Amino acid sequence: MTVSPLRCRVDSVALMAACLFLTACGPDYVKQYDKPLTYGEFVKKKDVDFPVPPSSQDIYYGIYEDWQAFTLIVRFQAPVQDCLSEIDTVIAYDDKIYTRTSSYPRITVTNVAPQCAGCLNSATWFTPNTISNGIYAGQDSSHTPQIWVDLDKGIFYFMETD
Repeated sequence: MTVSPLRCRVDSVALMAACLFLTACGPDYVKQYDKPLTYGEFVKKKDVDFPVPPSSQDIYYGIYEDWQAFTLIVRFQAPVQDCLSEIDTVIAYDDKIYTRTSSYPRITVTNVAPQCAGCLNSATWFTPNTISNGIYAGQDSSHTPQIWVDLDKGIFYFMETD
């Protein structure tokens, strides 16, 4: 049996097109640090951009981007006063990204609903729902920050989704 060169070329093009299609099906970008990082380790990472105070420790980070899906979550521990001060720093950081000026009231929280981390559902470290005495700032809407601070444990949580 003889195969024509044109048939081989068509098969090659079809195979190449299938490969390109399948590589385009995955997420555009995923980065997740599920083991706690020190401040020094975190600020040296070239693939993360998020402000944390120098007193922070046990830093976790996750980002997922894919076409119309987006999730960014961050958690760190620091003295409570540093966590509270970081709220304004993070809101200013987020405002700069989206070229806006935002202001959110600080709301006392004693019961936080479990938060869905979207495609970063393996981030078992993202647990603002464990807060029984905390502060919340932000808004649950597209590309708007949500921030929780656990006042008993000195844990700062950040989430932004689309």
